[in-house]
Amino acid sequence: MSGAKTPNQRILTILFTGALGLCLASATLFFASQPINVLAYWLGYGEPIQVEVTKGTPGSSIGRGGPGEGRVVPDGTQVWLYTVNTGETVTARPRLINIGARPHVYHSPLRAAEDLVLIIPTGLFGVPLVALILATIAPDRVRAFTERAKARNERRRRSGMHP
Repeated sequence: MSGAKTPNQRILTILFTGALGLCLASATLFFASQPINVLAYWLGYGEPIQVEVTKGTPGSSIGRGGPGEGRVVPDGTQVWLYTVNTGETVTARPRLINIGARPHVYHSPLRAAEDLVLIIPTGLFGVPLVALILATIAPDRVRAFTERAKARNERRRRSGMHP
């Protein structure tokens, strides 16, 4: 059997690779937005606003329990925030990148730091995305890298270093 692909196989491969790349890119961008928001908060992005908490929650952004609800004092805009008690007024700042129907706000550096855990899925989706992009735009380099890795593993196997 030859290694040449038919035109239909090439089209299916391109479609599959494109769909996979789109999914990986979407997931990577979604998860990368949260660590970016944390850094922006820590660097002082956004004007402080007063939020009157209308529904408290003990939950965090990464744990169980939904977000609490609050109302921005001057204009009445509804926002979500975490780990707050009903009736309290907190000073908060908006996220740089808001994803969803209602804006979220951070009211403490510790609450913002909880979103740093989303660096893990960013890497889990981002590394395969980078590999896919490299394999698409520089297949000769990827092939050369793969051949060098195979040769190194073969040398290790022969010398008894590798089972």
